[in-house]
Amino acid sequence: MAEKRKPDGQALHNWCMLWDMADHQAKLMLCDEYGVTYDTAKHWRSDSGIERKTIMEDPGREDGALNVPINVSTSDGVQVMAVINDTHHPFHDPVTIKIVENLLYDIKPNIIVYNGDMNDFYQISNFSKEPSRLNDLQADINMTNTMFARHSDMFPKAVKFFVEGTHEDRLRNFLWSKASALASLDALSIDKLFHLEDFNMAHIGYEQGILFNGVFLVLHGDIISKHSSYTAKMMFDKHGGCGIHGHSHRGGKYYKTDRFGIYGWWENYCLCSLNPDWIKNPNWQQGFSLVYFTPERFWVCPIPVINHKLMYQGKIYG
Repeated sequence: MAEKRKPDGQALHNWCMLWDMADHQAKLMLCDEYGVTYDTAKHWRSDSGIERKTIMEDPGREDGALNVPINVSTSDGVQVMAVINDTHHPFHDPVTIKIVENLLYDIKPNIIVYNGDMNDFYQISNFSKEPSRLNDLQADINMTNTMFARHSDMFPKAVKFFVEGTHEDRLRNFLWSKASALASLDALSIDKLFHLEDFNMAHIGYEQGILFNGVFLVLHGDIISKHSSYTAKMMFDKHGGCGIHGHSHRGGKYYKTDRFGIYGWWENYCLCSLNPDWIKNPNWQQGFSLVYFTPERFWVCPIPVINHKLMYQGKIYG
């Protein structure tokens, strides 16, 4: 294969992010794609002058278990991570999402985690469905991808993770239970449907999660209580340690102090409509969270969005 020209500009930045997030086998595939040796690719990375923002480590799942978190180490200094979840396209709230995007554009986070249920997968749920919507699945997925494309332009330097939630897992459940002969098709995978490679997103499996700096777990969650903060306590009881989750569509936090230290879990609101046509008067709250990391510590900043307004550092958005 003829050697390709070294990428430059934004293409080089994107290539470096892919290289940093890839395991050894994926790095070899990148080398093959660009027609260069492994040593040449390493020189491209080292000579780029682009800061390594995160390092994703192979968790070594020899048994293929997907419940082992991906380990991510943040770089020196303060790194800012935005965690958003439960947009549930097409049941999203476009006004709230725009407000959140305006704040994130000002902040320019180093890391963005799309923490599950970004798409509703309404058509393949087990619930009663409105017949007129049954042919809209591709259009719904396109809505999510439009947001991802917008964020790719707005936050080109951010390292991005797509974490599967319970609604993304509807696809696996549907294929396994009703169309198992199609389950092996690459075209029907989450990676392909949401163009994760094009958007430079790392794909994290359902209930696999991301463990940042060995102390802070991010995952969508699969348990729920009807009261704010109660689910956060249940997540602490199930997983221990510290972390943040979605799924409940509520905001809340739970702290625990024992002889080993102080621990906390956070419920991370939702960004979907608070008045969907399939549920009446839900006890939900909109919002998202920023998490600030140093290699030794983290700080969680929950940001609720109330009546299409939020405040951050004295500035009102919305």
